Amino acid sequence: MFNKYLTYYSPATQFTIFCFIVSISFVLGALVMNLYNQYSIGISSEDLSTLTNISDSVSFKLKISNSLGLIFVLLFPALTFAYLAHPKPLDYLGVQKKIQLPLFLISLLVFIVTLVGVSFVEQISRHIPGFSADGNDRYDTMAKAMLKGSSMKDFLMNTFAICVIPSIAEELFFRACLQQVLLNWIRKNPYFSVVLVAILFSAFHGQMSGFFPRFYLGLILGFIYFFTGNIIYTIIIHFLNNFITVFFSYLKELKWVQFDIYENADVNIYLGALGFILSIATLYFYIQKREPFKLFQMGNNDIYI
Repeated sequence: MFNKYLTYYSPATQFTIFCFIVSISFVLGALVMNLYNQYSIGISSEDLSTLTNISDSVSFKLKISNSLGLIFVLLFPALTFAYLAHPKPLDYLGVQKKIQLPLFLISLLVFIVTLVGVSFVEQISRHIPGFSADGNDRYDTMAKAMLKGSSMKDFLMNTFAICVIPSIAEELFFRACLQQVLLNWIRKNPYFSVVLVAILFSAFHGQMSGFFPRFYLGLILGFIYFFTGNIIYTIIIHFLNNFITVFFSYLKELKWVQFDIYENADVNIYLGALGFILSIATLYFYIQKREPFKLFQMGNNDIYI
C-alpha cells in the first residue's frame, strides 16, 4: 500500500490517512455493536439508547457492547495507524516500559488536584446555558446502568469495561495518535493541538453537561503526555479517574456507604477553585521546565516534540 512508513509522509497526508482509517473503523464498530445488541439483547443500538429502565442482565450486556465499540472505533484505528506509521508501533504510541518515578509522581500529583478542580469546573458549567444537566437523562441512564451490580463478578466486569478498556483505547487514540499527528503538523503552536484534542475527547462522549469537566480532564491528560512522552502515565491516570467512580458505586451497591459519587461529587467551591488553580499552575511550571524529547527515530531522522 505504501512504499515507506507514514512518518516519512507529510503531516497533512498522515492526518488524512488517519481520518480514513477512523471512518472505516467507525462504520465497522457501529455494525458490530448493532449486531451484538440485536443478537444478545434483542433491540438495535438506536432503540437501546431510548430505554429508561435497564435491567441487570441488559446492563451486563451493555458493558460488553460498549467495550466492543471502543475496541473497534478507537483502539483498532490507533493500532492500525501506528503499525503503518512506524516499524516499532509501540514506540510510536509512546508505550515506554520504563516508568520514571519522579515524572510519574508529578503526574499523579497533578491528577489529584485535578480531581478537585473537575468538581469546580462542573459546578461552574451548570450555569452556562445548554450545558446544564437538563436534557441529558439518556446519557445518565446508560452510565448508571453500566455501574450496576453488587457481586465481585460485577465489580470486575465494571472495572474492565469502564476502566481498563476506555483508558487504553481512548488514550492510544486521542493522545498517542491524534495528538501526535497534530503536534507534528502544528509544531509552531503545540498547545493548540493539545487543546483541540481535548475538545474532541470531550465531544466524543456526547454529554453536554459533562463537556467542560471532561475537556478540562482531557487537557490535563494531553499536557501530561506532552510533558512526559509516555502514554503509560495517562493510561494509569485515566484508569484511576474512572476506577474511583466504579469503586464507590460498588460500595454503594453493597450498602457500605450512602454516598452516591455519581450524584454528589461536588466539593466546596473554594476548595475546587484552589484545585483548579493548582493543577494549571503545576502544569505551567513543569511545561516551562520541559525539554524536547525524541518522539521516535526514522532512519537518520529524529523526530522531536
